[in-house]
Amino acid sequence: MSIISNNLPADAAKDFNLAETSMNKESPFVETDGLLLYKQECKTPEFLNSSFCIHLFGELVVVDHYVLLFPDPETLTDYTKTLINYNGKITEGPGKWPDDFCPEQNLLPEDASMYFLSALMPSGMVLVLLAPNTPHEQIASLFEEQGFNTVHHVAILVDDIYAAAEVWQKKGFIPLSMTPQEDGSLCQWFFRNWAGQIIELICRRWMGKETFTCDNIAGLRLSELAA
Repeated sequence: MSIISNNLPADAAKDFNLAETSMNKESPFVETDGLLLYKQECKTPEFLNSSFCIHLFGELVVVDHYVLLFPDPETLTDYTKTLINYNGKITEGPGKWPDDFCPEQNLLPEDASMYFLSALMPSGMVLVLLAPNTPHEQIASLFEEQGFNTVHHVAILVDDIYAAAEVWQKKGFIPLSMTPQEDGSLCQWFFRNWAGQIIELICRRWMGKETFTCDNIAGLRLSELAA
């Protein structure tokens, strides 16, 4: 019997060897009234590196990347050292986004900026680390409302983003933009449920680990703030 759900990419399942390594992996999340919170003990590089196939809102999914939030850039930098010790490869950052990454990007309000880093883990899992640059930014507001284990979003790897969108809309998730953000290699789309929890659908055209482009990140952030 196939273990691949309707929105789980067949190629990704083959690469991740789900049947042998992933089916018994614990999710790092607790789902509470429609919101996701990290289990504190599951926020380690070792745990997240192996838990790429989990059940999320009743659906078996392959996670493309986890997003970890930190209260400030200094705490984020300290965590980065553990990623490097675990053979994580820093692919972007650290730095202030968009200023240090996309200096020509002037479409975003100031409270949408963030301190940003992404790392490629040995398993192929991507970890994205975010922190507010100032106490008045949107990420800082999330901490105030939901605590330090809040999940900004979790990104799910899919083959057909429109077919996956139908699955998640039936679960009560609403697209935050009319169409996905697409740069030719990555196709990304934010959805939010009744509780305010965001999940991202992401389709990688070449099944590589291309980095996130300025236009895609800006489009996702704008859709999040406008909705």
